[in-house]
Amino acid sequence: MKSIAAAIFDFDETIIDLEPQHTAAYAAVCRAMGSDYWQLPESFRKRSGSRIVDDIRDMRTHFGWTPSVDELMSIRLRAFDELCRTSSLELLPGAEKTIRDLHDLGIPLAIATSAVASSIDLLLRRFDLRDCFDLIVDGSDVVHGKPDPEAYLVSAKKLGVDARECVVFEDSHVGVLAAKRAGAYCVAVPNRHAQEHQDLSMADLVLDSFERLDVRTAFAPKAR
Repeated sequence: MKSIAAAIFDFDETIIDLEPQHTAAYAAVCRAMGSDYWQLPESFRKRSGSRIVDDIRDMRTHFGWTPSVDELMSIRLRAFDELCRTSSLELLPGAEKTIRDLHDLGIPLAIATSAVASSIDLLLRRFDLRDCFDLIVDGSDVVHGKPDPEAYLVSAKKLGVDARECVVFEDSHVGVLAAKRAGAYCVAVPNRHAQEHQDLSMADLVLDSFERLDVRTAFAPKAR
């Protein structure tokens, strides 16, 4: 049993699979700008873990769009939230139980994501999980996206704990790197529907599903 002060979750593709909605939201921005999403390099379309604002900035440069990044972000946010609202979504197997079990143990929880906090807030409320999380740290809260450890260092600081006393749940190569660079204990849960293979070998523990994790025997709240 590992003693931890907090648990920090990546969101997209770790707790819930939203790759189709993200792709469609980027495509919606392209349509609004008169561009073709599929003209973007494959390396861009398949990359994982980058901040959405960085993706939009790169798309703006690639296509030579003139609207500001903020304007483009607003278009994308509206499209993404509408897509999520009208989609039939399910949490990944075992994710909800893991979250609730950690919360029931009194362990503070946070989301550290490259996405937009308002969208995550809506989705957590949809699944009645928002009250389990103390905070959401998104791409606007950091300067550097994953694999930089900033998101996890900021999350730990806001929770009032040391990142080295946290467990991080991730699904991507860059996310695992970020967690380990922050000094956290990392549990990797690969997304079976990922567009590209993710090297998760640097994680402390790799599980094929949250269903393989018994939180109550794996973790205990660190004495304060």
